[in-house]
Amino acid sequence: MTGKDIDILHTWMQLPHIAPFWKLNVSRDRFAGYLDRTLHAENKRVFLVYVDDLPVAYLMAYSIFQDPVKDYYEAKSGDLGMHLLIGPRKFLNKDDGLMLIRAMTAFLMKKYECGRIIGEPDVRNRIVIPILKRIGGERFGTIAMPHKKAALMIGDRNRFYRYLLTKDVEFRKVPKLEDNTFWKAGAPCEKEPSN
Repeated sequence: MTGKDIDILHTWMQLPHIAPFWKLNVSRDRFAGYLDRTLHAENKRVFLVYVDDLPVAYLMAYSIFQDPVKDYYEAKSGDLGMHLLIGPRKFLNKDDGLMLIRAMTAFLMKKYECGRIIGEPDVRNRIVIPILKRIGGERFGTIAMPHKKAALMIGDRNRFYRYLLTKDVEFRKVPKLEDNTFWKAGAPCEKEPSN
């Protein structure tokens, strides 16, 4: 990862539409430490999402069974956790947001072959929650996590693909970009640990 990549993400974390939700509006050094720990965690993979040549979103996939969210619902084998943020404010609207969240969801479902994607956006998030519902996600109540009051969202693979069948959506594979464009660490989609 380059210093430029850290600068992009650190700048996003200071923005008023991101800071209240992510709570990472800290110094660059402190943020770089957080990002380094995230990149090297065995249960997470992170990606910087581009539209054309413009970085527009940050996506994290993580193992449900190594995350506290598993304590708030009945986790199933193959569940995958997802955190996302849309950086530039101009992309945080119902049309561009839909395009980005739909693409990120399709990417994770295909890459990890998971049956469900689990998210827990802050209940105040008026853009992401409606988009998740629109693409087939279901809200399974509100959960009180230590750092936020969250909407427990579950995106079932079959519901998502049924949604896609009703839309004129085409996903194309693009050539792999520079190595520092996509960052990863660990294997997030796994079977439930046996006791």
